[in-house]
Amino acid sequence: MSDADAGPTGADDAASRSGTAPRERHVAGKGLRNQPAEAITTVLIAALGGEGGGVLSSWLVDAARADGRSVQATSVPGVAQRTGATTYYLEIGPRAKVAGEANSESGRGARVSGCNRELPVMALLPTPGNLDLLVASELLEAGRAAQNGFITRDRTTVIASTHRTYAISEKSAMGDGRFNDAHARRAVRELSRRHVLADLGAVAERSSTVLSSVLLGAVAGSEALPIPRHVLRASIERMGVAVEANLRGFDAAAELVDGSTGATALSAGGETDAQPASPSSREPSARVPASLTLRVDALPRRIREIAQMGVARTVDYQDLRYGRSYLDRIERLLGDSGSGHAASGENAGSQTPGAASVEALPMSRQEVVREVARQLALWMCFEDIIRVADLKTRRLRMDRVRDEVRAKPGQPVVVTEFLKPGVDEWCALLPAWLARGVIRAADRGGWRHRFKLRLRLRSSSVGGFALLWTLARLKVFRRRLYRFQTEQERMEAWLLQVGEVCRTDPGLALEAAKCANLIKGYGETHERGVRNFERTMASLADCANAAEPAASLRRLRQAALSDPEGTKLDEAVAALQAESVVRN
Repeated sequence: MSDADAGPTGADDAASRSGTAPRERHVAGKGLRNQPAEAITTVLIAALGGEGGGVLSSWLVDAARADGRSVQATSVPGVAQRTGATTYYLEIGPRAKVAGEANSESGRGARVSGCNRELPVMALLPTPGNLDLLVASELLEAGRAAQNGFITRDRTTVIASTHRTYAISEKSAMGDGRFNDAHARRAVRELSRRHVLADLGAVAERSSTVLSSVLLGAVAGSEALPIPRHVLRASIERMGVAVEANLRGFDAAAELVDGSTGATALSAGGETDAQPASPSSREPSARVPASLTLRVDALPRRIREIAQMGVARTVDYQDLRYGRSYLDRIERLLGDSGSGHAASGENAGSQTPGAASVEALPMSRQEVVREVARQLALWMCFEDIIRVADLKTRRLRMDRVRDEVRAKPGQPVVVTEFLKPGVDEWCALLPAWLARGVIRAADRGGWRHRFKLRLRLRSSSVGGFALLWTLARLKVFRRRLYRFQTEQERMEAWLLQVGEVCRTDPGLALEAAKCANLIKGYGETHERGVRNFERTMASLADCANAAEPAASLRRLRQAALSDPEGTKLDEAVAALQAESVVRN
């Protein structure tokens, strides 16, 4: 906790705060400039670890002191990474006045003996309904504050960045566990007095600075505090750390919020959408030859974009032959899927239908093929030790690590990899005939899931990097290995089932295509996913005979995703079979 009770700074402060409220077209609601002079302004900062919430709090404390105000700051640490935020609570009081100057004014406060000052009585923690300003480093943190009752329509200004840093629960979900951002946005709009929602993370990235300085600039631009902008800006200079970069981010955000210089202005709702990151910045890229590009261009428009990314991903994962196999499977499904006459896997030839015929396919069938193209690209690039080693030794990954820790050029960075491969991961590197024997022996001995080889490798060292690099080079042998062969067989069976159902019920086929999402990860996670996938697809015939085929299969898939152990799936399958018996 920090506390300050600095004295007055000069007579020009009243003039510097006597501006008009922010323009409505930029930020929803009125500013706080018309609050009573003696009011205490309460501020809550919600930030993730490493995002500079503490630095932002320090800047605000420094600015309040420089403006001659009493200020108190407390912090409550959260859990590391993304399971909880660290919150910083500040109360900023009126300007401290000498006793002789304050006798004629009334205010909330207490005389401090020997100081001739009147200081307000401040709280240590925020309380619902008593918050003037919420600053959230990420959209979900604003949603948390709304859920906890801190945002109120008659008082609270919300400044939140709309970018997302996904929570552990979101990333570990079996399906798409992402929180619906629209709920948080709606809560902020409906509950707050004013709201500024913008992708401030993108502003920080464009300005090559940290998020905390951008948040401070947004606070200054919104005029949500009774502290002049130039005083807030000067706090960065007084701290003396990365001043040029931080001022750049501060100015960019201040201009974004108030639009006074004609920069990117906010909409009437106080929101703006930044451009999404380009695919090349998120995924490894690969050079796709013209022959494959022409085949992609011949696909229906709804499928083309997904197929283009899928081809690049599969080529990067293995080689050009693997990219051709990906397109072969999509074209086979577009042509005569499920007929059983087409060659399977990487031996299949191109069966591209004519451009006119594929565009004439019903939209329902195109939607099925589009979903298959998406799921197939993910499935064909399954995770094994070879893939993990490949990604960990790429220059792009090393550059990203250095950027995240803000390492200076030439500064050494030590990276330690924590790996725990088990029997299934090591068997994935063996020929199929040998791997099956090892797995059978491990099952009989009861040590298949108990054996874990714990490894700690320094990929930044010569030895550690060389080991990972060698493992990554094993991908030239991948087609002969156990995991590759079993995954290809499973994919082909799935494609045949989807193709057969698509001819009679595209809605059911779409749900069958989405079932591929049940298979993911490695080790026990992969084993459970495969078990749930096969159990779900085995019920495809029962679903086809149900009153609502697509809805029946959707319920099975959602049950499998909600419970990786399969208990809910067993219950859903039993209910489906009971319904079938009653109907027959």
